[in-house]
Amino acid sequence: MPPTSRPGGPAPGRSPIISHPTLRALLAACLFVYVAQNMLNASIAPLARALGLAEWIVGLAISSAALFVTTLSQFWGRRSVAWGRRRVMLTALSLALVAGTLFALAVALRSAGVLGVGAAAAVIVVARGPFFGAAVSAIPPTGQTLIAKITPDERSRVAGMSAFSGSIQLSIVVGSLLSSLLGSWSILAPVWATPVCVALAFVIGWAGIPRDRPRRPGQAGEPAGEARVGAGVRQVEGGAAPLTAEEGPDRGPRAVLPPRLSWGDRRVLPWIGSAFGMFFAAGVVQIIIGFVVQDRLGVPPQRAVPLTAVMLLANAAGAMLSQLLIVPRLGWPPRRLMRVGVSGALVCLAVLSLAPTLWLMAAATFCIGLANGLVAPGYSAGGSLAVRDEEQGAVAGVLNASASLTWIFAPVTATALYGWHPAAPFVLALAVLAVSAVTAWTARALRA
Repeated sequence: MPPTSRPGGPAPGRSPIISHPTLRALLAACLFVYVAQNMLNASIAPLARALGLAEWIVGLAISSAALFVTTLSQFWGRRSVAWGRRRVMLTALSLALVAGTLFALAVALRSAGVLGVGAAAAVIVVARGPFFGAAVSAIPPTGQTLIAKITPDERSRVAGMSAFSGSIQLSIVVGSLLSSLLGSWSILAPVWATPVCVALAFVIGWAGIPRDRPRRPGQAGEPAGEARVGAGVRQVEGGAAPLTAEEGPDRGPRAVLPPRLSWGDRRVLPWIGSAFGMFFAAGVVQIIIGFVVQDRLGVPPQRAVPLTAVMLLANAAGAMLSQLLIVPRLGWPPRRLMRVGVSGALVCLAVLSLAPTLWLMAAATFCIGLANGLVAPGYSAGGSLAVRDEEQGAVAGVLNASASLTWIFAPVTATALYGWHPAAPFVLALAVLAVSAVTAWTARALRA
């Protein structure tokens, strides 16, 4: 059964799980690999112009990466339980290292005139899109299953998930600043720094994430009656299901692949519905804020670049502050984090949609980041606590995929609506966020 919080637990304050050496290694590895990703994100658009590539190449690379993250998250999450978290994490980091190196080589060869425009574009899209996306898609679900394994109760689960999400937000700040500093020296410097950061993440993961045994048929600690191997079937909730090729009775002691989890599972769907509006709104804000700054302040594109960076950093700083400092000290259960987060985001997004000055826009985006920082760990911990131990990999994959889903269609939807009318994307985001707020306050799963 999933762990729950104990009455009379410790008073709000810093959770001891933060000092767990495995969690610290996970956070450090996660920080470096996402710093690498954010350096690529910050440099890919200027690189496309410098290399003579069309602007749509950038959109294709990012959207295809999001598609692979959405598609493969549950694949990796289930295998993190079946194969072991260390094995999946190191596999993912190895793939990311190869992808980052291919990207850097393609850029260098194109800069030297060795590679043509078409070939360079193809390699860049494949390396940054499907290849890097497939690798990075393993990290959130694997990290969440590892946190679920080392956290015994609700309070520590929330603190661990909050620290994990906070490390990703910190990587946005560090990656953006590092890319700016390196880019002022050479436009190729952030590109070559990317595989270096991934290599550091691999070393940290290799040294700090302990070996764990893959999940075996009938192993000790497995809930009775929920996974039984024999005569080619497994006993699961609702009946018997055929074993996969990785767990057939004639395959010997190979690891059992946990069952899949449906996006419509009634235990998890309310958490997805409560958070989806937050993720969609955050994606819309990040995509159109550069246009908003130019149009409302009447500044030229060159001056809008640093102002847009200020807005994005304010958003990331709010989320980072919330996840690394505020949530661990509040000690709130997941449902309260969700309710306060989506409700606060609804108010802040309404303010941003009408804000006429730079500082009011920056304050609103900072507060949206704070709200996102409450929702993200509540979402991850709540969904994790709603399912059984053997479903942790599957639920982590579903939660990560649903969060990534917004990046497949939010960019094109938001920009198309903004071109039609500047208020349109805000109206859509507010409507979706309002539905999530209603879900957070009324769903039975969040009232329990």
